[in-house]
Amino acid sequence: MAVLLITAAGCTKSEFLLFSDIARVQLNDTATLNTTFIYDPATVTKDTVYIQVGTIGGITDHDRPVQLVQVPEYDYTYVRDPITNQVTDTIVTERPFKAVPGIHYIDLADKSMASLMVVKANEASAMIPVILLRDASLKTNSYRLRLQLVANKEFGLGEIGAREQTVVFSDRLERFYSWRVDNGVAPAFTTFGKYSTRKHQFMMDVLKVNIDEVWYQAVLAAQAQQNYQNLLRAALTAFNNDPANIGSGKAPLRETDSPTSPLVTF
Repeated sequence: MAVLLITAAGCTKSEFLLFSDIARVQLNDTATLNTTFIYDPATVTKDTVYIQVGTIGGITDHDRPVQLVQVPEYDYTYVRDPITNQVTDTIVTERPFKAVPGIHYIDLADKSMASLMVVKANEASAMIPVILLRDASLKTNSYRLRLQLVANKEFGLGEIGAREQTVVFSDRLERFYSWRVDNGVAPAFTTFGKYSTRKHQFMMDVLKVNIDEVWYQAVLAAQAQQNYQNLLRAALTAFNNDPANIGSGKAPLRETDSPTSPLVTF
């Protein structure tokens, strides 16, 4: 039986996306992927992240290539009438620090990637590798790689909302998967609150370990979230009450160097 995707209220049958017509591919997860080289020794010059794709329409007896391309990202600023508050103009600006193929990652169109960017025979999903390069520029900025699925001879496209994903990477502290957003979707947010690099660094300074996805999964496995939250709260209180930190302006600890920045909390 055909599976229909209703894209908007009031659509007619002819506007439905009929997923049983051809093989289609879409992303299993569109959340931003964050990764960093900061924990790696200097000898490590490459890292790999994986884009999870799923297919619709059955399996085949041969490998099927998946095509991903880089696309720009944009910020939108809305200008409003001061009296009516109606939008009068929209300013579109391309986001900075767009990853550059050959410098920040291996071009997905490179011949060396062809055999890796496939859904294997008799399989309905795949982990598509994206190989990141440790350029010196990653120490000063976080670079963004927005990827979009493209239809090819093997696959049409699946749901509109499951076609693009962004990889953010650097050689600095970055969010890890369990702290990927500041809401309940990310379990580390529930444990430690709003993310900031200042908070992240404080946790590393206190605990003397790498605070990353591996560490957080170990915390979950040990059911030690509350213990770490209490420990970090106590350490933060001690830091903020230290006369030396107060005198130097380091305390109270804030999310950035701005004196009006929110206080770090746990």
